[in-house]
Amino acid sequence: MSTMKKKLIECVLICLICIGGIYEYVNINQKNDFKITNVDWDAEAKNWTDNTKNNMYDIKFQILNGTDLKEIKSSKPTYTMKIDSTVEKGELKIKIYNDKKILFEKDGTTNKTITVSNEDSENVKIEITGKKAESHVKIKLT
Repeated sequence: MSTMKKKLIECVLICLICIGGIYEYVNINQKNDFKITNVDWDAEAKNWTDNTKNNMYDIKFQILNGTDLKEIKSSKPTYTMKIDSTVEKGELKIKIYNDKKILFEKDGTTNKTITVSNEDSENVKIEITGKKAESHVKIKLT
């Protein structure tokens, strides 16, 4: 292989590594726009799996009797919440609100996207209430 081809391959590899690094940097920074924290837990649960991190609230359980309450803090003034829940058994209620008003409230399975405006973005809470519920709830923040 000629030196010209070797240098070309090296340049292409270096460019690919740089592009990958930039993508990861941007992706990590985007995910760090949100902080999801536990506020209150008043429930009994069986096989509770909480994969919540960065910009994704993600829980799955076989039985939930009670309420899980989380708070959303965002460095973005306006953002969207893609709410996706499936209910296999029992009753499940998702309520998203702040100190002023209810932003979203739904019983059962849902697939909905809401926008949280600048004026509504303070003290946003996600309340998940179940009665013998088996469900998977994902809320993606962007």
